[in-house]
Amino acid sequence: MSKQLALPKLPLFQQALSQAQNAELNKPAVVDVRTGKSFTYRQLVTAVASFREKILNGRSDLEEARVAFLCPSGYQYVVFQWAIWAAGGIAVPLCTAHPEHELLYSVTDSESSLILAHPSFHDIISKVAQSANIELKVFSDEEMSDVSEQMLPKLFDMDLSRRALIIFTSGTTGKPKGVVSTHEAISVQTSDLVTAWQWKSSDRILHVLPLHHVHGVINALQCPLYAGATVEMMEKFDNDGVWRRWIAGANGEKITIFMAVPTIYAKLIKHYNSALSEEDQAAATSACAQFRLMVSGSASLPTPVRAKWKTITKQVLLERYGTSEFGMALSQPYEVSERVEGTVGLPLPSVQVRIMAESIEGSGNYDMNVTDECEVSGSLQVKGPNVFKEYYNRPEATAKEFTEDGWYKSGDIGIRHGAKGYFSIMGRSSVDIIKTGGYKVSALEIEREMLSEESLGIFDVAVVGVEDEEWGQKVGAAVVLNAGQNLDLKTMRNILKPKLAFYKVPTLLKVVDELPKNAMGKVTKKALIPLFTEEK
Repeated sequence: MSKQLALPKLPLFQQALSQAQNAELNKPAVVDVRTGKSFTYRQLVTAVASFREKILNGRSDLEEARVAFLCPSGYQYVVFQWAIWAAGGIAVPLCTAHPEHELLYSVTDSESSLILAHPSFHDIISKVAQSANIELKVFSDEEMSDVSEQMLPKLFDMDLSRRALIIFTSGTTGKPKGVVSTHEAISVQTSDLVTAWQWKSSDRILHVLPLHHVHGVINALQCPLYAGATVEMMEKFDNDGVWRRWIAGANGEKITIFMAVPTIYAKLIKHYNSALSEEDQAAATSACAQFRLMVSGSASLPTPVRAKWKTITKQVLLERYGTSEFGMALSQPYEVSERVEGTVGLPLPSVQVRIMAESIEGSGNYDMNVTDECEVSGSLQVKGPNVFKEYYNRPEATAKEFTEDGWYKSGDIGIRHGAKGYFSIMGRSSVDIIKTGGYKVSALEIEREMLSEESLGIFDVAVVGVEDEEWGQKVGAAVVLNAGQNLDLKTMRNILKPKLAFYKVPTLLKVVDELPKNAMGKVTKKALIPLFTEEK
């Protein structure tokens, strides 16, 4: 008689096991679009427990050894990640779009001792494994799905304070750091969102996000699985594929939730207007109107994108705020009528958020003991069980980012507004707050105004501070124009002067074909600054 498989008592596994025991046997947990296969919760937990044994290879516990993995978005990703956790390891998801040297950085910086991979990445990951002298194991789709029906796994105790996940920061302001989160932090981040966004087992999300950042890993993957819902995973985002899937859902399995970055919403709008027939547009609008929730995050949502999306889909995008270090901290209310444009809402149930230090427009100290009518601005700090444990192997960097009383310094500048206490994000203090002529200026505010002004003909924009002897920094704007549009500095300034304070109006302009962005749609602003050197 074969030995019964086992899984640790992690909240996520307990929820999945409950679904496996009680749900209809044919209800899918994961739909893998690439392979065209669906997997039930029973198949998932059995596969995870079985694969756990393969990873352990005779050991009882990985004891927080780091295990990196590289595979397409889909069922294999979930099994890899969960099996690493079940074996007591720390999961290190790798980016499928990274070149060899970036993959090598991730596995060496995390001191991974094992790499799991899909055959489609064999050529590149074998070079990485050889360079780093790390063991590599490659598993095909068939090996992942070929698990015989067995008894459901039994549960054993595991300390939730154990380290579970390393997500690398986006590296927009420096070298990526490995953010280490515990099982408790992941559980809190997940359960908070399930509560705040009212996830149900009847929900079905179309997952199109990268799976090496919090947005894709926690918000769009762990949440549906924790709630007993279905996650339909596309290998990568595809404009036409998304619209066709939504339209098809009107006559079949309906998608109820979608999450994306602003860049994706902008691309979907462009495709809707330029590539869909009138009949398909009508069908798409009708299908989207039935969605329960659509969420935007990982970058600031431009006002025109928000407005155009509402016109097309009848959906008001919910905006939220989070980072690799603490998952989501702030979210607009689930109730559509309570969502306020330009804000990211209120702290999630387990999270504390405060504004400290000086005002963005000048000096002055603030704390939370202000009247409800006050508008407080300054550095945004977060505290709670959702916050990460450490930057891997960087004790000094970790200590530097926490206050003496235990609050994490996000590096973002925020505003807490009047009576409702909603928060707005003004940007990163390091790249989005520009100091010019004695004033402090929010680059994100200027970007929003520029995108809102249709006469400028701008498709995308990034505002940066360019070093200057006289002004300290000058305000520079790099813009991507709509097809057939032209724009010069004088015209831009004349249009913006009635809308912005004189010191906020850009004095430098660069027209580019595209803006450099990372996998989550964030502009890598430091790469733009050299473009303005010749204009200083």
